[in-house]
Amino acid sequence: MECFAGKEDQGLQKRLKRDEDYYFKHKKTFKQFGVIVNDDLCVHDDKYYNADDGSKLEDFRTKRIKQEWRILQNGLPDTIYVRGYKGDDQLLRAVILGGKGTPFQDGLFFFDISFPPSYPNEPPIVTYHSYGYELHPDLESDGKVCLGLLNTSTRKDQWSTNVSKANILKVLMSIQKHILNPDKPKKRTLSKYFYNLEEKPLASYEASETFVVNGETMLKVMQKPPKDFEFFVAQHFRDHAKTVLRACLAYTDLRNPFSLPSSVPASSFTSSSPASRVAVLKNLGALTDDLYSRLYEAFLMNGSTLLITGS
Repeated sequence: MECFAGKEDQGLQKRLKRDEDYYFKHKKTFKQFGVIVNDDLCVHDDKYYNADDGSKLEDFRTKRIKQEWRILQNGLPDTIYVRGYKGDDQLLRAVILGGKGTPFQDGLFFFDISFPPSYPNEPPIVTYHSYGYELHPDLESDGKVCLGLLNTSTRKDQWSTNVSKANILKVLMSIQKHILNPDKPKKRTLSKYFYNLEEKPLASYEASETFVVNGETMLKVMQKPPKDFEFFVAQHFRDHAKTVLRACLAYTDLRNPFSLPSSVPASSFTSSSPASRVAVLKNLGALTDDLYSRLYEAFLMNGSTLLITGS
């Protein structure tokens, strides 16, 4: 076991050095799409997904996967990063950055993408790194992603063998648009209240609740970052620690028990008692207070230089 641990530590140090060198060589930026080669080098070169493998009988599935790589290289927005693996084109690993000004802000949401034997006749298999949390009803705690393009949801957009209609890039952007979206309520039972302008405090409550789960996920991601994204995770939270903590302070304001509109049924939360509504909000405030302390400590351990609380 000690021998295995030693090898894993060596591999981690290689990956950290590899990505750190790239980061500083390219003016503190990360490439949106990259190919990992032999766990030693992150190559950003289209020769790895344009090259002929020497087989004239290359099957349709393999050609389609290479096509997916090219689409990702050319089309990824600056909020999504993907890594492919030379010698194992069955797997992709992606991270979506939470949108600015939302309860998802500065969060890192990781997904593993694999291609079943019948691909593209069947959609890819996408698994969310949930760390045991349910961030959203469509991102289940067991990692299942409910999305029309994956045929795991009843939404109208469904998987297609036509690459122009359905591909990995569209899947990732659909997750970003339809799931990691603050304009869509987390609790479906509250949907009818969410868009009423008089019920804006409800949106604030939902945002705070989502931010708490986002923060808990941040802690887990820092503690156990997905392989090949270790340096990316560390640098991301060094860069964004201050904004995360400021957001955490802002979300604690919901400790005010009058934040939740009286027209929203308390039964949507725990019971029909008004006291229950107060308890829910106070508990949420306590959660954000505790989250702030743990995030602050984690950011310090990660190498962040932090502002004084409240500044």
